[in-house]
Order: sequence, then C-alpha cells, then structure tokens
Amino acid sequence: MGTLADRTVGELAKAAAARFSAPELRNLILTAEVEEYAPYDDGQQAYVKLDLIQPRLRGAQKAARQGNRRAHRALLDVVRLLCESMRDPGQPPDWFSPLREALLADGYQLVWTKTEEPAPPRDFLPPTTRTRVTWQVLPTDAGPVPLGAEISALEQELNARGYGVALNHYRQAMTAFQQHDNEAANGQLRTALEDLVVQLAAEHTGYVKPAKQGGGGPAIEKLRATQDLAAGDGGDLLKGLWGMTHTKGSHPGTSDAEETRFRVQVVTATARLLLHRFP
Repeated sequence: MGTLADRTVGELAKAAAARFSAPELRNLILTAEVEEYAPYDDGQQAYVKLDLIQPRLRGAQKAARQGNRRAHRALLDVVRLLCESMRDPGQPPDWFSPLREALLADGYQLVWTKTEEPAPPRDFLPPTTRTRVTWQVLPTDAGPVPLGAEISALEQELNARGYGVALNHYRQAMTAFQQHDNEAANGQLRTALEDLVVQLAAEHTGYVKPAKQGGGGPAIEKLRATQDLAAGDGGDLLKGLWGMTHTKGSHPGTSDAEETRFRVQVVTATARLLLHRFP
C-alpha cells in the first residue's frame, strides 16, 4: 500500500524534533502508537531528539509499505498531533510549509477548523469561551481507483504497444514525482504526452513525425480532426492539457506539489483515454 514518502517522513521527524522537547516526544510516540515499530529500552535515554522520533517513524513507514494500515494511520496521527500543537494556524512555524508540501506530494492535505466552546468554569467568574482548533489529514485522491493502479495500467499498455519512448519518459516522471522533484516530473510528463500523441497521429492519421523530437501541437490537431477525438468529445480537453503542460513546467520554483499531482492524474487519465480511442 502507499504511505508517506522518505522525504515526508524526514520532514515530519525534523518538525517534531523542532516542536517538542524529549519528554514531549516520548509522549507523542506513545499517543500516536508508533513506539511498537521500533521499540527502545527506557534505560537507554536518547538525548538527540531525532534519535527518539525518527526510528519510530521509519519503522511505521516500513510496516505501512508491507500493508499494515494501522502503521500508516499512526504516521498520519503523528502529523495531526504535531499540527494540533501549534498555537496559531494563521502564523505557522518554519517547519510547517515544507511538511505541508511534502504531504501534498504524497496525496494528503492538511485542513483545520476553528470552533468556539465553553471554557472550564472558574469560581466567581462569568462563563467564557475558548477557541479549539481541529486538524485533519485528508486524502486528495477521491476516486475509487487508486492513482497507483491507474499508473500501472498505463505503463502496461504503453509497453504492450511498443511505445518505449513515451513509457520511459512517463516512468521518469513518476520517479521524480515520488521523490517530490516537481519540476522534473512536469517536464517528463510533457515529453511523455508529446511522444504518445505523435505516435498515435502517425499510426492513425498519416501524420509524418518530425525528424527531431517535437511535433506535439500539429499531432494533436491531426487527432482532433478525426471522429475518434472530435473537438467537443475529448479534442478540446487534449488541446487544453497540452497548453497547460507548457506553463509552470520544468523551471525550478514554478511548480508545487498540488499542481504536479494534478498533472500526474490528468495526464495519466488522458493518456489512457487516447489509447482507448485509438486502439
């Protein structure tokens, strides 16, 4: 099963070590139930806070990768408890933004809500209220088919059709995506999509591939001229996606995790649609 990536676990460990004292970290480990994934001897006190939290998180990550849903849930509980320790979500500490970005790349969004509730009564004082902030770690992928299954199915069909160039670039995009290298992922996705439409146009419309790499735009126009991909039946979608792949792409600093994950989902789904329309 999918779980938090190495980079995300690293950011989480670093954030927890920055936010909590050693005794507080031990309590966090117990509360989130991650101690069992890397038990330690209480007689051997660890004074480096990363040595306390990181092995527990790594152990839970390893168990989650082997299919332990409880371990994955424990990792998300650490995230939630860490966020709930913030005093003011409107002014987050330095560790929050890198952790939020890493979680988005893994398919999780941090959401918080504020509610007013009665404060504990005090003698001889009028009733008061206090603000309670509740955090949730929500998946960004709402579909019943996990993104991983969509990726595997596309890779299998690209391989079966002999579209090795598109497959190679797509796999490089997925590797970069898993490593949270957003710019590289976007650049490889664009190249994979371009090679796919050029191949399909050459096989189904008589389009002549250019001598050098490229030709995505003209190839798309050829496909849109067919009955299988009319303008109002997928053609405009493909043209719009092609235009989008040329914005916020492979240049450093122009891509973020949420943007990249969206592109992975849309390019994957569109590529599978194209392969279905042009068998």
